[in-house]
Parts: sequence; structure tokens; C-alpha cells
Amino acid sequence: MSEEKKSKRILVHYPDDTPAGYIEYANGISVIYNNEGELLFRVRGKFPPPPHKSSDYSWIDKVLEKGLQDSRKRFILYVASRYLVNVKGVSEEEAINLLKEFYYKSQSGKVYESWLKSVIRGVKNKGLLPWSLKRIEERDKEMYNEIMKVLKGN
Repeated sequence: MSEEKKSKRILVHYPDDTPAGYIEYANGISVIYNNEGELLFRVRGKFPPPPHKSSDYSWIDKVLEKGLQDSRKRFILYVASRYLVNVKGVSEEEAINLLKEFYYKSQSGKVYESWLKSVIRGVKNKGLLPWSLKRIEERDKEMYNEIMKVLKGN
């Protein structure tokens, strides 16, 4: 028994809507042809790749601006450092200054610059992205509640 390949043909167009060719997708491989049917290239996976879901990080800016009473170090570790370095692309020095400014909005406790440098270097080297609000809610209810107080303006 021969198994018939399931293939999908997708017509592609230039921005001015003139035909550009087509893509055949089968068994996890995309084969791209020009308008004359000549093979251009093959890629594993779907082509063009689906757009990445862009995340809304505006809530992080609001928390950084207003500060937190509790959970500040965990917020720095899992959210703020990752956001500043890997999403906004600020320099290590600027990130450290912004994190110190955030931490000391609440007048209690101390944060060491050496710890901040270590955190910044770690998230930068690993390319870590900030936790989402949903992930914070699942993993750290206390920090989530603190963040929600700030976001709701209480």
C-alpha cells in the first residue's frame, strides 16, 4: 500500500499583488518555486514562518516606574532584568542604575550592585525573556498580588 503525500500549495504574490510563485508544503518541508515553476529553495518547516506573537510589556514599565513594596528582588530576577536587557536592549550599566532606582523606591532593604551585575550578565548571556503576568500568577502568587496592586493603582 502506498501512502499518498498530503501537500498544500500556496500561491504567493509581490506587494503590488502580481504573482510571485508558489510554495508546496508537505511532510514538514516547504519547497518554494518562482512564477515559472523553477525551484528556488527548500526549508524545513512552514515558509514564510508564522509571525511571532508580540508580547505586551507595558505593564513592566508601569511597575518599574511606581515600584513594589514586596517581592522586588524576585521581580528584578524574573522580570525587570530580562526586560531591560533582552527586550529594551539597554546597556548593562544603565540596567543596573534603573534596577537600583526601582529597588529604592520603597525605602526598606538593600540591594547589592554585585548581585545586580551577576543577574544582568546571566540573563543577557542566556537571552532570557521576562515572565508573563500569567506565569507570575502561576508560580509566585505573592509577587503577582503586589504587581496587581500597582497596576490597579491601589
